[in-house]
Amino acid sequence: MARARKFIETHWLFFAFQGIVSILFGAFILFTNITTISSLTGIIGVSLLLLGVIEIFSMIYRKHYGNSLLLSLILSASEIAIAMMLLFTQDYNMAWALTLLAIYTIGRGVLELFLAFTAVTDKTDRFMWGTCGICGAVIGIVILNSGGFLDQTAFTKFFSAYMMIYGVTNLFYGIHNRNELAEQKEARKIARAAALANKNQRKQKRQEKRKARKRK
Repeated sequence: MARARKFIETHWLFFAFQGIVSILFGAFILFTNITTISSLTGIIGVSLLLLGVIEIFSMIYRKHYGNSLLLSLILSASEIAIAMMLLFTQDYNMAWALTLLAIYTIGRGVLELFLAFTAVTDKTDRFMWGTCGICGAVIGIVILNSGGFLDQTAFTKFFSAYMMIYGVTNLFYGIHNRNELAEQKEARKIARAAALANKNQRKQKRQEKRKARKRK
């Protein structure tokens, strides 16, 4: 649980960057007229590669602050590995793409549910990650079982819809986390000012007591 909290407390900019990348690539796949399976999976591969690279920088940030690297290592390695397989596998076919994308989407969904119930206490954050996790698990299962009733490119549209949901969740979490950090910083500033004022007040009272004793 502590390891999960350290993962979710990464600098908000990493979540924001991942959110922007996911939204842009998801929207591009969802709303363009690209119909060739090789082009669509190539775009997905590039997007996963970028997410993996961002996760590597996030891992470097966590290491600098002494946080756990396990979840980041698993995520970055899986995203880069799947991206490489999608981009460079010569014996490429639809079943191969379905399996890779389904495993990734289900795995991310499970991780997001894990984060929702172990790493965050804020109700808004828990709702966002929980909803994203459920969507990921459901869409992953749909992709895994789509070979018989979806055409050659429709399953990538399902995956792009998940990418947009995942992107919005990351972006909103990053912004929300930034606002929370700003509020916490302001609260600590107010608390320090109050503590200093109390300290000065006690000091002044002691000085007044000493003066009163000297008069006597």
